Amino acid sequence: MNFHQNKRVWIALAIFSPLLLIWGYSELKTMTSVYKQDYGNGVVVYADKYVNTGRWVFDCEYSRLISREPLPVPLSELESAGKLTIGKAFFLKDSDKEPAKEALRAITGIRDWYKNLRYRYSALDENSDLNSHEFHLLAQHAGRTWAVVVDQSISYYGKSSFSVTAEPYDPKTYVDYAKALHAAAKSCPVPQ
Repeated sequence: MNFHQNKRVWIALAIFSPLLLIWGYSELKTMTSVYKQDYGNGVVVYADKYVNTGRWVFDCEYSRLISREPLPVPLSELESAGKLTIGKAFFLKDSDKEPAKEALRAITGIRDWYKNLRYRYSALDENSDLNSHEFHLLAQHAGRTWAVVVDQSISYYGKSSFSVTAEPYDPKTYVDYAKALHAAAKSCPVPQ
């Protein structure tokens, strides 16, 4: 057997083998995944590696990842962040947008307001990597109860950025940690 004659075959095999392995791994992940959410645009988020640790629960309906033990609020990072970005409030009625901004300014103007935040849930990015955590608190302003939500986005390099929003509190529709955990546990076809 002459190596020189088979050189092209070996080169082709060396080039295509890694690609075939990557494709095979992706297909195996797709076929064996239990905890996933398909966004319908070609992006599928897989949470099996988190759920299988026993420390997380995945919400197959809303694509939320919830820690079984509430995560601590990143107080030192919040303190060093300085001014927080006001997040987009797409879901607010027009009549609530200005009062929400006013409530947000008043609530976040109170010294150490963020020390009352509580963990709510986390999220995965399109690569199925943990990329954000959401914290919340309920506060009074102008005779109304407001839900203040702080979203911690974690970059690929581990650096955090924060945004804050406020919405009128409605106990019937508001999702806190306990409700999110309960809903997630029932949302997937396989128990968690």
